[in-house]
Amino acid sequence: MFKKADKVFKFTFHNQVTSGSYKTMTILITLLLFIIPVAIFGMIGVFTGNKEDESTESGIDKVYVVNSIAPDVDYNTLNLMQTENYTDIMYVRAENLDAAIDEITKNGEKTSVVLIIDKNEDGYLIADTVYPDDTLLEADKMKHFNDFLSEQEQVLTVLSGGLSPESIMLFSVPTSKDVYTTAGYETGTSIYETDKESLRQKDNQEILPAFNMILVFVTVMIVYFIVLAYGTSINQNVVLEKASKLMDTMLISVPPRSLIFGKLLGVLLAAFIQFYLWIAALAGGMIIGVKFYESLAPDSELALINFFKSFSELGLFKPLNIVIGVLVLTFGIVLYCALAAISGAISSSKEEATSNQSIFVILLVVCFYLVLMKGMEGEVPNWLYIFPGTAAMVLPAGICSGTVSVTIALISLAVMAVTAVAALVLAGKLYVMMALFKGNNVRIGKALKMLFSSQNKVPKQTKEL
Repeated sequence: MFKKADKVFKFTFHNQVTSGSYKTMTILITLLLFIIPVAIFGMIGVFTGNKEDESTESGIDKVYVVNSIAPDVDYNTLNLMQTENYTDIMYVRAENLDAAIDEITKNGEKTSVVLIIDKNEDGYLIADTVYPDDTLLEADKMKHFNDFLSEQEQVLTVLSGGLSPESIMLFSVPTSKDVYTTAGYETGTSIYETDKESLRQKDNQEILPAFNMILVFVTVMIVYFIVLAYGTSINQNVVLEKASKLMDTMLISVPPRSLIFGKLLGVLLAAFIQFYLWIAALAGGMIIGVKFYESLAPDSELALINFFKSFSELGLFKPLNIVIGVLVLTFGIVLYCALAAISGAISSSKEEATSNQSIFVILLVVCFYLVLMKGMEGEVPNWLYIFPGTAAMVLPAGICSGTVSVTIALISLAVMAVTAVAALVLAGKLYVMMALFKGNNVRIGKALKMLFSSQNKVPKQTKEL
């Protein structure tokens, strides 16, 4: 059926992959798709790890408090707030700043500071920290104590007003909040203690719908841009011999169907090498990125990372589903590119081929908007999975995410494969028909007869030539 197509394929494929632009774009995008996820997860890991490991310790052992509003307040209540690194600081009263500095100097205290509580002209409370000149406290840690005071601002304000520590504790102690099952509440056992797995599953189920929608959208955009880019290339390749006056020679040595098939396969194989290499690079980057993140922040419980690690548990990307998804994506692109071959087959020049691209572009755009209108609403209608034009866009994502059954996927794959082969055969028939009838008046009856005959016959006028 496709005799000598291998020679056309080898020639076309060699021309595609040996160009400098093809090699540069393939290598550059592969590296970017691998490096970017690793870099993103690495930065998140560094940020998360540093945030968890960052010390808030100030190094302060004693604080002399000068309070002109309520001189007798005991600020040791601040130790009861259970803030890490601020539970054992000694707070002592002082008459004024000079007296506090003299006491620090007299006792040789190198890790003590003075806290001055007062009101400004507008009546707002101020809390200034003064460090002695000869302190051993590190400058970059001094701000940690000020951060602690800001965190306990409400307690500090009420305390500085003279309210008793007992009254403050009624509303300043952090409220204990927990989640229980009915049985757990009776025993005092929260689900945070006994059922962390259920919380992780809850997070996964919240992320899953958004992930599925993103997966469908990404697949749609991939098919759309690949078909636009490589469909145009196939369209121009098919009409190449017509434009260069080599068509008659080619038809003598290579059957038209083989010519169309060889060109289409050569261009598409070059495209699929790029595409699947990029997908592999992105997947590898995601896997390495997650591993990198875990090494930087091993104790982190980031919901997105847990979701990626739960793919098998959620039924995502099963090996069989991946294989079916790849085949569907492949045949879907082949189908659109076969339509692009038809537009080239009926054209006699590159300019005419460009004009005839609407044969596959209109179908591509219509299917694109059908998917956006119907496939992004939530549950994708089954007919979108069956119709070849839309199945190429939604089925790969649907089967890989487990939202569509394997049976429907296999039926759709069979329909798509048959349609793609039929389009290739039609492109070959149209190619030779339009070539042999060039210069003659083509009647619709004769055209249909040639299309549905077992082989394209050369018309009498062409034989006489």
